[in-house]
Amino acid sequence: MRWIFRILGAVVILIAMAIGALFLIPSERIASIAADQFETATGRAMVISGAVKPSIYPQLGVSIEGVEIANADWSDAGPMFTVERLRVGVGLIALMSGDIQVKEIEAVAPEILLEIASDGRVNWAFSAQGAATGTSSQTAQTAEIPAFTLDKASISSGSLRFFNHAAGSQLVLNEMEIEARLPDFTGPGTVGFAAMMNGQPFSIESDFENTSAFLSGAQTELTLAIAAAGNTINFSGQSGYAPLGAQGAVEVTLPDVPGLFSLLGQPAPAVPSGSLDGAGFSANMTYASAGTLHLRDWDLRVNQNRITGSVDLDPTGARPVMNANLNVGALDVTPFIPRGADESGAQSAGWSTDPIDVSALGIMDGRITVVADSINLGSLTFGASQITTTIDDRRAVFDLTQVSAYGGAASGEFIVNGRGGLSSRANLSLSGLSLEPLLSQLAGYERLSGTADARFDVLVSGRSMDGLMRSISGDGQFSIEGGELRGFDLAGMLRNLDASYEGLGSRTIFDRIGASFQITDGTLRNDDLNFQSPLFTATGAGSVGIGAQTLDYRVVPVALAGEDGTGGISVPVLITGTWVDPKFRPDLQSLLDAELEEERRALEERLAAERDAAEARLRQQAEEALGVTQQEGESTEDALRRGLEETVTNELLNLLGGN
Repeated sequence: MRWIFRILGAVVILIAMAIGALFLIPSERIASIAADQFETATGRAMVISGAVKPSIYPQLGVSIEGVEIANADWSDAGPMFTVERLRVGVGLIALMSGDIQVKEIEAVAPEILLEIASDGRVNWAFSAQGAATGTSSQTAQTAEIPAFTLDKASISSGSLRFFNHAAGSQLVLNEMEIEARLPDFTGPGTVGFAAMMNGQPFSIESDFENTSAFLSGAQTELTLAIAAAGNTINFSGQSGYAPLGAQGAVEVTLPDVPGLFSLLGQPAPAVPSGSLDGAGFSANMTYASAGTLHLRDWDLRVNQNRITGSVDLDPTGARPVMNANLNVGALDVTPFIPRGADESGAQSAGWSTDPIDVSALGIMDGRITVVADSINLGSLTFGASQITTTIDDRRAVFDLTQVSAYGGAASGEFIVNGRGGLSSRANLSLSGLSLEPLLSQLAGYERLSGTADARFDVLVSGRSMDGLMRSISGDGQFSIEGGELRGFDLAGMLRNLDASYEGLGSRTIFDRIGASFQITDGTLRNDDLNFQSPLFTATGAGSVGIGAQTLDYRVVPVALAGEDGTGGISVPVLITGTWVDPKFRPDLQSLLDAELEEERRALEERLAAERDAAEARLRQQAEEALGVTQQEGESTEDALRRGLEETVTNELLNLLGGN
């Protein structure tokens, strides 16, 4: 802003000199003197290629055609400033007394070129010696602007080009119209600006309390109204630009967000049409001279959502740092989810393989606390919640201080790490969750109901949802109280030994299910499932493919068991297939193996009994033949051996002639 008024001020002073001498010096000489004096004052050459026409009526002034001001010597982009016609009118009486009272300045078709070199030098830095240094001298920066008044200044059909060679960016304004009224150098003034940028209209209207302070960049009371592609920004407070700072109330309305992004030359957000309708915010803003932004009484409105609180932003470090405390009320993000997107994530074809972009984690660091009455994420819904997010160098930690969900609550910590890829860890405890709405909304699974408690600590890494689910590892435990498993009647299958039996409602009611589990490379394994129902109990073991969405599980139910848990009917059931199409069937091979095992044991017991009976008969016959009576404490074998020895001894004695 200051450089514009410095140029205009210098031009006005020189033209005033020309007007004072218009009756004494020819027009060509006036143009030469003005150009020489301008170069001496600024270090830049001025060329006046057209006519210089002084005028007396209706007011004292001069009209100059074809004015050109040279660019910095390091630039090859052409002149810094050109104008087809420049007309200036001044107050004669004031001029004679030494004051500059400008009645009118009119510039037709000016073309302004601003540049920042790759080394940071700027082309609007002037010096009296003509050197285009990186920054103007302290004297040039702080020199006071001569007091003047300006009834009206206007620019029509202008253009401005701004090139930042260091950042590789550019800005082009066309159809530029400017009007300024500065009737009192120490009093109020107004400036109006309008232009086209990237095919979108853009305008600024400003009223300030002190013209001198405004032109020099000092703080002054200021109102600002910006209209950009149908959107508006209004500011009321104090502001200055040397150094840059502002404090006051700001109000933003955004009825056409896509138009605003078009104005800025950026693609509009990829959200459904109309989801950003009615967006806007208001706040009490402080922009400190150190470059930090502070917003209090923040009130953001997007669609049906309203977010209030406070925000502090420090963009001066390697990455911007934001600290915020926000109340989001009843937050609903479903209007921003592209229509037709599968919110469940789990489909018959498996998890999505689309890459997950977490580059947004590198935009800034900070700590954001969100308090909500409810949160609707489309695939998940939460009740009253408080979540604190801490972001540090592409790593976000979500501290679930309080999260109400599906009739229960969740607490713990959730981490998303975007450093060199994507990994995540969840260490959470869940209590009292209603499974039917949770599984239905999250994965489209409606076969299981009940109230669940769970604890798990898992780690995932990958670049897509499919990769994350196939890499998941960790452990945990869960219990489900008072529910049902729809799709098969386990008790009926037991009673009828029929895998196709459905029964009334085709469901299995249970009192409790509990288990612990381990997860490795996307596969959950468990061997301690305990299932309790009014009609039977069951145990189970097997695996669940979380990544592959498959089932390979064996449940061993026992129906009509005795009070001591023994007896009853037991028919193992195999649960196989996929999540969306599970298969339930009795384990007939297990039944056959059990029956064969029972028959084998019965046969072994019968053979053992028959062997014992035969041995008993043989012993009895031997005892009778040998005439032996088994004595107390003597085994049958010892008695038979004794009887045999006595018989052999007697026979030998008889043979030798004894008694």
